Amino acid sequence: MKRLLFLAYALAWSSTAFATDHGPVFGYATPVNSQGEVACDTGIYGRNGSRGTQLSTGTGCSYGFTPHFTVNAFLPATFGSGSQAESRIVAGSEWSAGTQWRFLHSVTSVGKRLESTAGVAIIVPGPQADSGLLANLHRAPGVAGTLATGYASRSQYAWVGGGYTRFAEAAHDRRPDTISWSGVYGYRPAKLRRGYDQWDYRGFAELTGEHTGGVRSSGAVVPKSSTTTVWLGPSVLAIFKNIAIEGGVQAPIHRDVSDSLYGRERIRFAINLSYLKFSSHTSSH
Repeated sequence: MKRLLFLAYALAWSSTAFATDHGPVFGYATPVNSQGEVACDTGIYGRNGSRGTQLSTGTGCSYGFTPHFTVNAFLPATFGSGSQAESRIVAGSEWSAGTQWRFLHSVTSVGKRLESTAGVAIIVPGPQADSGLLANLHRAPGVAGTLATGYASRSQYAWVGGGYTRFAEAAHDRRPDTISWSGVYGYRPAKLRRGYDQWDYRGFAELTGEHTGGVRSSGAVVPKSSTTTVWLGPSVLAIFKNIAIEGGVQAPIHRDVSDSLYGRERIRFAINLSYLKFSSHTSSH
């Protein structure tokens, strides 16, 4: 475990569903980079179930071209013997690159705003093989789209969002389509609301869900390979200057999954470290 934690803090990663500097660690949110701002992240996402534990880490960075338009890239790595169903909320072994556009940014009053952000990413197979049922498939690129909207103030946050991922077919095999969604509520206590040169804290309650279609193998859909799960859990975000540390855990509150194909997934957890390099350009985040 010490070796894995070292790898987590030595690498950097970013994805549409991963933590942003002011957002949740599992759910979709609206923040994007400021103009000229570079953000890099490192962390570990874990999934534990009856067939072992799978850990995901990786390398990625994002850059703000304008106050509302960000590009990002994500190069992951996986460890462990876990064999679970397809997930787009938790990172896998695919590489991706994409953009995020905050197309709505409405300041309703001092410190309060409504925002909406859309994202699109191209996904390509990484060098690591998948595990379980997905390990037997020929792999092909895919595309993912996301949309999030919500409210943010100095003390409270609320976001809802969703995503859709579809892969191309390769040699009559195809990974399942995935529909994912989330609802997040965040609170920033007044006593922990501090200045730039002190640790500033906020907590989130994160509800996430996923539905995957059937896995196609050799031209036929594998019976009982579709899944539907809903997860709920807390996360805590701490920010000091241009460093953010966040951790969270989720447990299933609904499972419609074939245990004979995928086993029983019990818990998801994450820890994330972000570093933001600010430029002379500034904008409201």
